[in-house]
Amino acid sequence: MRKFSEDEQKILSRIMEDGGNTPIPTCIYARKSTKDTSENSIETQIASCNEFVEAHKAYFKVIGTYKDVEKSGMFTENRDEFLKIVELLELNQVKVMIVTKWDRFSRDPLDLRIYNEKFYQNGGVIIAVDDPIDLSAIGQLKYDIVAAFNKYYVHRIAEDTKAVLIHKTSKGQSGGGVANYGYEFDEDNYLVQNPHEAVVVQDIFDKIELGYSYGDIIDDLKARNIKTRKGNDFTVSTIHDMLVNVKYKGIYRYNRKDRKQSKIVKKQFDEVWVEDGIKDPIITVEQFDEVQKILEVRKGYKTDSDYLLTSVMECEHCGAKMHGSSVSNGKNKPRRQYYVCPNHLKKNGGTCSNKGIDASDIESQVKRDVYKVMEQYLESNQIDTSKFNASLESKKRLKQSIQKSIDNLQNKIDNLTDLLLEPEIRESKKASLEKRIEDNTKEIDNLKQKIKLADEAIQGYESIIDKKGKLNIGEEILFKNNILSKQLIRLIVDRVIVGNENIKIEILEKNQGESE
Repeated sequence: MRKFSEDEQKILSRIMEDGGNTPIPTCIYARKSTKDTSENSIETQIASCNEFVEAHKAYFKVIGTYKDVEKSGMFTENRDEFLKIVELLELNQVKVMIVTKWDRFSRDPLDLRIYNEKFYQNGGVIIAVDDPIDLSAIGQLKYDIVAAFNKYYVHRIAEDTKAVLIHKTSKGQSGGGVANYGYEFDEDNYLVQNPHEAVVVQDIFDKIELGYSYGDIIDDLKARNIKTRKGNDFTVSTIHDMLVNVKYKGIYRYNRKDRKQSKIVKKQFDEVWVEDGIKDPIITVEQFDEVQKILEVRKGYKTDSDYLLTSVMECEHCGAKMHGSSVSNGKNKPRRQYYVCPNHLKKNGGTCSNKGIDASDIESQVKRDVYKVMEQYLESNQIDTSKFNASLESKKRLKQSIQKSIDNLQNKIDNLTDLLLEPEIRESKKASLEKRIEDNTKEIDNLKQKIKLADEAIQGYESIIDKKGKLNIGEEILFKNNILSKQLIRLIVDRVIVGNENIKIEILEKNQGESE
């Protein structure tokens, strides 16, 4: 074990003298950026520091051992254990921090200088077991050279690692991290479906396409006790992030430019975009693209997605966009929905006198106007039905897929029923079979509800596409599906202007083919 350098001896003697010639309160610090068991492991570092303390036990009184695991040496702000030592230093409860090497403390030259100075200003010192302190000019030059090399080393390793990951992900292999919900990594690090989670992802996409709101989906997942991987309830943001993630339609994406980039890697790498990077995607390209169109219609709705006019409703007094809200009608009664000007609310200053309007009344009025305009457009052959055709085909594909799932579940129920009728069946097995039959029956009921919603949407789209000079379904049927209702309103209504006394519905002058 090495002896103190001349400078270390002077500094420690001064600290002991100031403290009444008693052993100096000391912390041991270790850091590792990986989990390997090399010579620089956390355990090895701590053992080396303890050995150094034991060799000079007259000087040191260890009050704590602190270790940061999986933390980069380039940054100190995210190292909780190190910052605890700094806090103790500022409280005058510790004077010495012992590390094995300077790069265990920090690989950034600026941080090394800042915290060394902080210890000196607080009457303390940082000691590296394998590198004695030398305060001479040549010693400081050596110190700066080593620090600069450490910084270069970290940047080079990070850059090389990123290059390897870019190469791997360009073939569709994992770039590290956790697989998205619904997927898992196979033995070759490719994304494959997780059978238990994939059905949840498929269900969420199906329900969005069939007009369910985020709230409907969240309530359903809660009722079925389906959680995220962290054990939390699904939220609007987690569901939305899932719906726009291209990995679900088979595209492997890595190094996204709209995401926060590494502070260490300075070299610019292109974004990786592999069209067929996931061989067995959970969602078809057609359904994924259809859902993106639905999300475009829903922009601005978020939690109030049941309100049809959120994106087109304006306040006559201040020009603000009005949004949906609700108030209680009394215990055990449904809440009353209405549209409110945000500037009328107290939390926003209450500067606008517009008291809002009942949602049911204004939505009914807008639906009547839209229905009339639809008939006029059909009579004058102004409707470009191409986007409705695409949606219609998507709904038909979805209906076929749902029916196939129902048929498969019914076959399972039939097979389970046959097993249940076997003579001398054990009670434990009988109970298990009955539970599986019950679960499958519930799932069939859920799928039948999806079929019903798909049929309603198909009927609405087919009525528009027929172009027979008039709508062959009534207003109630046309607006039964929320998604179709919102799409029609956005295609035809420019804005709805609401005041305390007046309501003005402005219809777009351009035809449907030009309205978006």
